[in-house]
Formats: sequence, C-alpha cells, structure tokens
Amino acid sequence: MVRIEQRTDMRVGIDAFSAPPSGRGGPTGILGFVWAVWPWMNWILPVFLVLHGCIGSVGGWESLMLLVGSPVIVPAFGLLGSLPRFILRRRGHRTAPGVIVPLLFLNWWGWVTFTLTMEGSGDNGALPSMLRMFVTAPLARDYEGTLFGGAVLTAVAAWVVVLVLACVLKPHPSQQTRTWSIAAWASAVVVPALLIGVIVLGVSLTPQQRDSAGFTVAEVAAMPLREQADRARENFTATQERASAVRELIAPDGWTVRASGFTGTPNACRIADAECYAFAAEFAVPSTSGASDLESIVESLRAQGWDVEATSRLEATDAQGYTLRVEVVRDDIIVEVTSPHWWGYDYDIGEAIGDREPLDPARVYRFDEWPELGA
Repeated sequence: MVRIEQRTDMRVGIDAFSAPPSGRGGPTGILGFVWAVWPWMNWILPVFLVLHGCIGSVGGWESLMLLVGSPVIVPAFGLLGSLPRFILRRRGHRTAPGVIVPLLFLNWWGWVTFTLTMEGSGDNGALPSMLRMFVTAPLARDYEGTLFGGAVLTAVAAWVVVLVLACVLKPHPSQQTRTWSIAAWASAVVVPALLIGVIVLGVSLTPQQRDSAGFTVAEVAAMPLREQADRARENFTATQERASAVRELIAPDGWTVRASGFTGTPNACRIADAECYAFAAEFAVPSTSGASDLESIVESLRAQGWDVEATSRLEATDAQGYTLRVEVVRDDIIVEVTSPHWWGYDYDIGEAIGDREPLDPARVYRFDEWPELGA
C-alpha cells in the first residue's frame, strides 16, 4: 500500500513538472503564431535590407555598402530584435503578449517600408526605390521621402515600446484574453492595409501637384500638345522679359547670347516625379560698355522685385520663382535668369514648336531682343 502511494506521488510530480504553467497555455492562435515567427522576422528583415539591391535594378552604391557591412548589420539588427523576446521568455512568457503584437506588426512593416522606399545612389544620381519598381504610377519623391522617414520613426519607436513592455509585463493569464487575440488579428490586417492606403494616397496626390502657374500635373497632361506649346512660348517670353529688365540696367545694347531656351531638367521635376521644364536666358556684354560696378544696380534690382544677395556676384530670386545671377567674368558682364518650372515634356513641346536656327554667339542684341524659341 505504501509503495503504490509513492509511485502516485512520483507521477504527479513528473506531470506537474512537464505541464505548461497554469494559465499560460501553449503557443496557439495568433498570439502563439507571432511568438513563433518572431525569431525568424528578426533575421529575415535585415537580410532583406542588405540584399534588396539584388532585386531588379534598384541597387547602387548604398547596396554595396550594405553588403560590405552585412557581417555587422545583420547580427546587430537580429540581436536587437531578439532582445525583447529573450526578456519575455526569461520572465515566463510562452506566447506573445497581446499588447505587444500590434507593436510588432508596426515594427516589422516599418522596416519593410524603409527598405522599399530606400532610393539607390548611382554614378549619375539617385536610382529609383524598390517601391517605384512595383508601383508603376508616378509617386512624388518628397512624398516617398516622408514615407521613408515615417517608416524609420515608426519601426524604432515600436521596438523601444516593445522593449519597455517586455521589461514590465508579467505573464498573467488575463493578458491572453479573446480581446487581445481579436486586436492582434485586426493589427495583422490593418497595418499592411494602412501602408497600402498611404501609397495609394500618394499616387492620387502626385497628379495634383501645381506648377509655377498654378496648373496641376493632371490638368496639363489633359491639354492638347499645341496648347502646351503656346503656353511654353508665353513662359519663354516672360523669362526673356525678366532678363531684359535686368540687362537694361547694365547696357542698352551690345549683348551676345550664351544660352536661350529649355534648360536641364529642374530638380522640381525629379522631386515631383512628373515631366516639367524650365527656361534659361544667359547674355553677356563687355564690361566696358556696362556698369561693371554691380553694387550700383542692387537697389534697382530690388525695385524690380528681386531679393538680392550681393557677394562676389549678384544672386537673386523673386516671388514668382525666377533666379538671377549677375557677375563679371574676365572682360564680360554675365546676366543669367532661370525660370521656375512648368509641367510638360520639353521634348514633345519642342517638337510641336519646331526647329530654330542655331544660336549665333557673334550676333549682337539690344537689351530687349532675344532669339526665338525652338526645339
């Protein structure tokens, strides 16, 4: 009789040792699933970051730097991501606490978004991000940059909160309620849906950006090409008139042309991810025939609406977005006016306007004359 009681006691002791802690349960449901995939995500995400440049043609110099630094980057990200889970496990948790799961989804999707919106760096400038490879519609770069910065802040902030909660939470059964499971499922759907919604919003807002004349990208795209060409002629004339008003302050005639017409792609076009153009008017006059003392025209320029900054040369902007440069180079006074940007593809507009005679550097112009616009 005594021997039977001893065996029963021993079996009870073994069962008590092997059974999961009361009220904590095994890794089941969404909370258990998140707990199980958490270690994998800690390493998959940094590997994705390091290797993202190998997907398509988005890789640049930054991809090379990430690959070179991968022996440090991947372990650092992986160990930091594992730290909260390690603390929770030491404190007795065997499933992800419900309050932490939405934060984990924010952290994981934040790093995914960070990787997707990272632009490449090539020899000739920035390379499109991976997001642009997947989203064929135009997406403004400044909007994508905001998304990039927001993703970094979200991911870091979520990890910090998870770490703090891991240090203070205790494995109470009440933390694994049905309510937290529902919240976890909701966050699993809402967080990626929110990301998709933000991208769709950016794609819809991009055509609504306005140029210097107040037209949106969509409005100009709907214009017939001939109407866009007429609009470009008006903008070209306005640019030349702005330059002529400055040239008149220096000399009435004797001007030779250095540049006149479409200039290089404005930075605003790249930021907006839309086709746009600008004009440049650059003229020179011998310093002996004009006011070589540039300081003497500063007040007159300000009276014309220019905000002048006088250093070794005069640089100015106005409220419309025109920029001005006036300087003495060797024996010449150079006047250059660059226009703000307007939506439209300069190549197609130039084709509609037609060819012009090549610029003649020997031809002399009055201050109120300039070459005609052409392709």
